[in-house]
Amino acid sequence: MKNYFNNKLTNFPIKGLMKNPSSYRATFSNNTDFRDKHLHFSNSGGTETSRNTQLENHPMKGYPYKRGVKRVVNPFVQGQPHFEPHVEAGGGDDLYGICIDVDDFTRTATVVPITENFKGRLLAKNTRIKSGDKLLFSKRGILKKIKKNNTHDKKNITYNAIALSNSFFDEEQKHCFVEVEVQIC
Repeated sequence: MKNYFNNKLTNFPIKGLMKNPSSYRATFSNNTDFRDKHLHFSNSGGTETSRNTQLENHPMKGYPYKRGVKRVVNPFVQGQPHFEPHVEAGGGDDLYGICIDVDDFTRTATVVPITENFKGRLLAKNTRIKSGDKLLFSKRGILKKIKKNNTHDKKNITYNAIALSNSFFDEEQKHCFVEVEVQIC
């Protein structure tokens, strides 16, 4: 019987069609180890972070995708709807992080804290941003260029990001985008 089986394997090309535990481990793996529940299977929106970056998931209000976000805790007021601590689009002094992904079903935003390094494409105010410009997050969480004629000295203004490319208008999404880098020194 064994000779008959070996003869069939050598004379007919069926070995490539056969699956057994010793030759095709992907189908017959019995791996029951504990797995990390916070795996991210996609590169969320083309963003780049370090492997040590801790991504955070927060409930969201509005739609802060590709924007700066602020963390909001509403005080309890009788007769008013009360939200748990959540993130919403924002910037300026209240900037908490950058929203890189949203889950519409659970209303959860994935946020890279502003204390981490980040590189990616975010919403821009207009197409006048050029490569190398210093950028700020506006109160709506959209990147804008630091004005040269600002009343403050330009050296005293803290910027949030540096433009790596010129901003452009995306016809499909009807928004302006810019490739930026945020580095914490």
